[in-house]
Amino acid sequence: MKSAFFILKQLQKGNQLAFRELYSNFSAQIYQLAFNILREVIYAEEIVQDTFLEVWNGRQNIDCDANIEAYLYVICRNKSFNKLKQIKREQALFAPLQECNNPSSDAEENNRKESELREQLEIIIQKLPDRRQLIFRRSRLEGFSHKEIALDLDISVQTVKNQMATALKFIRDELQKDNKNFTI
Repeated sequence: MKSAFFILKQLQKGNQLAFRELYSNFSAQIYQLAFNILREVIYAEEIVQDTFLEVWNGRQNIDCDANIEAYLYVICRNKSFNKLKQIKREQALFAPLQECNNPSSDAEENNRKESELREQLEIIIQKLPDRRQLIFRRSRLEGFSHKEIALDLDISVQTVKNQMATALKFIRDELQKDNKNFTI
């Protein structure tokens, strides 16, 4: 491996080979850290991509004398914990659907509640602006990653994340407004 200083100097200049070398030297460690925090392969892979994307996008501001391993570690750790918070918020949002599937309750009542909640969610989702609704549906209903959505719609990954956060907040607020006893 070339010296970290040399790689970072080349990276600052936009050298893609230096970026590839940085990625090949550290991506496995970054993946392991993300996986240890998130315990999901798909999320860990997303964090690796986001970490190196942030390095590439901020390459002009990188301190060549800095410890690149520590720099990558901090980015990865922060992104992983933010993702963990996001996952927990989303799980809380959709927890009532899972409660409807509780086998200890009456099956007919569960089906009715689940159906009502799905209808209510669909009505709320339809209130979202078209672009936000499209992003939400692709992410949550069709299973596309933020990166895939961004590439498909020719927008940044951060825009997708912002739109998802706004959509989830709106849905949560609407559900709480409609159901006073509804816990999210």
